Amino acid sequence: MERLTQILFVLSRSPGRTASTERLLEHVEYGSDRPEDRRRQLTRDIRHLTDLGWEIAGVGEDGEAGRYRLVAGDLRLRVEFSAAEQAELQRAARVAELSGIAADLGPVPAGHRSFVPRTDHVMALDAVQRAVQAHCLLSFGYGGKARLVHPHRVHLRTGGWYLRAREDGGEEVKTFRLDRLVDVELSQPGTAEVPPSDAHLRIDPIAWQVDPPLVAVVATTPEHVPHVMSMFAGPDPDVVVVDKDPARTGGLVGEVVLRVPVTNRAAFRGRLLELGSRVRLLGPPVLRDEVRDHLLAVSEGVR
Repeated sequence: MERLTQILFVLSRSPGRTASTERLLEHVEYGSDRPEDRRRQLTRDIRHLTDLGWEIAGVGEDGEAGRYRLVAGDLRLRVEFSAAEQAELQRAARVAELSGIAADLGPVPAGHRSFVPRTDHVMALDAVQRAVQAHCLLSFGYGGKARLVHPHRVHLRTGGWYLRAREDGGEEVKTFRLDRLVDVELSQPGTAEVPPSDAHLRIDPIAWQVDPPLVAVVATTPEHVPHVMSMFAGPDPDVVVVDKDPARTGGLVGEVVLRVPVTNRAAFRGRLLELGSRVRLLGPPVLRDEVRDHLLAVSEGVR
């Protein structure tokens, strides 16, 4: 293993990731003093590395001293995915024109059919993403009507990709399913409005709009307040409000009571359980009942 690591290190640090046999033998230690034995052992180690998935090509021409080149790529894609998964990733990479991923994966595994599916949905997604980024007015057909919209954001839901946008001349921000858009066209950059800051989705699932909103009341000790606030609010600490009068919400003396807007109960429950004894859930009753039922179900082996 030490020799294999040394070979990869020398190749990766050499100009063009290419090194001669002599350079490799200078840095990789083999037990034999005979040059032919050391070369034979190096050839065996190179073959072992290629069997493991590393792409090391012999680039020396006839009559030239042996040279090896390490082809840059992400080995994890070949090691961590089955042949069927690699074939599907190759298909997706071709459709999305992600040549880097396709190169990392190498050729489509033998026995798996290569095909090119329809690309209209992918092209619509690409056009809409560019419209959002460059603030371009976007026109398309949807539901039998021609639309002209100010795109706000694109997001992925269970049913696929969706666009949130305001139709030109209207006030309501609507949702459009991307695979139902036809004849998508972009106007010039800067022709669409800049969406308000709250139009962008937060990555943290604690803020996702999954359930009807409610306000959770939790209590913690002063030293744990920063941690609790970061768990429930992520990068937006203003989401959590510190109640200045703990007695009003049932907090004990010395505790700090926080009021946390909850729109994703599963995410909130997960954070609550992760915090453990550092926090107490005071209300509302419907949320306390839900957490209690979840814990009982876990203890009884139902979940």
